[in-house]
Amino acid sequence: MKKLLLIILSILLPVSLGIGQAFFLSKPNLDEPDNTYTGLASNGVTQIAAQGDSILWFATGGGLSKTSDFGETFVSYYNNTDSMARGGISAIAVLDSIIWVAAVFDSATKVGDYQTGGGLAFSKDFGKTWTYVPQPVDSSSASFEIWDGDTVHFLPITTPIQNTTWDISITSKYVYVASWSGGIRRSSDFGTTWERIPIPSDDEDVIECGEPIPYEINPKDPPDGNHNHKGFSVLAYDDKVWVGTAGGINLGIVESDGCIRWRKYTAQNSAISGNFVVALARQVWEGKETIWAATLPAEGAGEYRAVSKTTDCGLTWSTTLIGERAYNFAFFDSVVYVCTENGLFKSLDGENWAVYKPMENIDKNEYIFSHDVYSSYVDAREGVPYLWVGTADGIAKTSDDGINWNIFRTSSPTTVSEIYAYPNPFSPTHHNILPVSYTHLRAHETSLHLVCRLLLE
Repeated sequence: MKKLLLIILSILLPVSLGIGQAFFLSKPNLDEPDNTYTGLASNGVTQIAAQGDSILWFATGGGLSKTSDFGETFVSYYNNTDSMARGGISAIAVLDSIIWVAAVFDSATKVGDYQTGGGLAFSKDFGKTWTYVPQPVDSSSASFEIWDGDTVHFLPITTPIQNTTWDISITSKYVYVASWSGGIRRSSDFGTTWERIPIPSDDEDVIECGEPIPYEINPKDPPDGNHNHKGFSVLAYDDKVWVGTAGGINLGIVESDGCIRWRKYTAQNSAISGNFVVALARQVWEGKETIWAATLPAEGAGEYRAVSKTTDCGLTWSTTLIGERAYNFAFFDSVVYVCTENGLFKSLDGENWAVYKPMENIDKNEYIFSHDVYSSYVDAREGVPYLWVGTADGIAKTSDDGINWNIFRTSSPTTVSEIYAYPNPFSPTHHNILPVSYTHLRAHETSLHLVCRLLLE
């Protein structure tokens, strides 16, 4: 388990500490209204989401930021108010006028610093007003809960420490959260109450509705608990829920009464590359659905870093970008973008890849000094598609496939008596200063049509 813990800490601590916080030089103006201040909250941008006619949301290590005019101006939300999640933003999800966010910060304890859930917040009006939702926890006596008419044993999670929400997904009926030790939960009343969801144990691959669950839902390390009960990613739509954990990929089918039947896919029973699943995404193009997953090695022999994907709802899996550590995905028609620690990759067919060269604005002598690309999004609302990219060193935007970039970042305003260096600190061994090979690709369309089959019959 030590190996898995090291993987988790190396991946998740940068978000909780505030990715790019070394570059967070500006200070908010406390006089500004509406709990916002001008500019980006941090240069570490881990997620990007679009909403409405012109809003783009950015999850940063310093809090939640947005632009309502495609990058002409940015504002950020104070994360110490009664209405906003506290800490760096770890997850964003939008549906119509609704947006949910989650946050994470570090807590000092007698045995060291631990990641702590900073709660959630939601807005029903495109971010005009917000409601804070405490990090979901259990009472110390909540050992048993009713699920599908049966009593299920859950280990009570009574603290927000190590109970950190790393992903959110919204449907017309539920909001789902994946919260590491907190497992998978859902709410149908905007966070007033939460329902814990049982998913298969490490030793079982299936949960059927109407059958008792004989084991405890327990996120402790084996043999006491199960890696598959540690939630890291969730993707919900229609009647399907995909969940990524430290123990595999779980596909759930939501029945009309709310019960979910599950099937689990692992590196041992299918062709995914690894059981530590940190991101899930859905691509739909010309009737073809592809589920993409960032799959990393956990503890199983033969596991490896790659991107795993399925075009038939998990019946078969394949891998691509073998050896790459993926963070996130974006799509535009048939084109796939994968954000990795070695830059942004692009593919027209999901098999052959090109990597973008380091992002730079020659005219303004501005550069992104980061290998890591954490997030991307293609926004066509301006009339032409713009590719937005979030990194550890700011945001970049291009309309010509990376030939020219606009770069956005936060920095301290200068006065006559002030001088500052940016980025600071800078190390050539940790920051990207070398060019990366880049192949320019032209888009084409695929004519393949596959029908997604329900495998949990």
